[in-house]
Amino acid sequence: MKPLQRNTALVALVVVSIAAADSGTTAYGSARLAQADQTVTFNTQTLKYHCPSCQWAVKCTKNCVTVSPKEAQQRGGVPCKVCGGTCKR
Repeated sequence: MKPLQRNTALVALVVVSIAAADSGTTAYGSARLAQADQTVTFNTQTLKYHCPSCQWAVKCTKNCVTVSPKEAQQRGGVPCKVCGGTCKR
C-alpha cells in the first residue's frame, strides 16, 4: 500500500470510529447500554417480573426486588401478562 492510500484508509477508519461512538452503535455499546438501563420489578413469591410502571409492580410492596430482566429469568421468573415484563410495549 502506498503512503497516500495508507493515510486515506487510516482517516476513513478514524471517521467511522468517531461516527459510531457518537451514535452509540459500537459493537457492544448499544446492547450493553440497553440492558444496563432496563430494570424490572421481580416478585420473588409469584415469580413474575414487571415493567416498573406496570400497575402490578406499583402495587407490589412485599416480596419485590429490582433486578435486570436476565436475572429475573435466571431466578425462574416469567413476564407479567399485562405489561409483558417490559416497558417497550
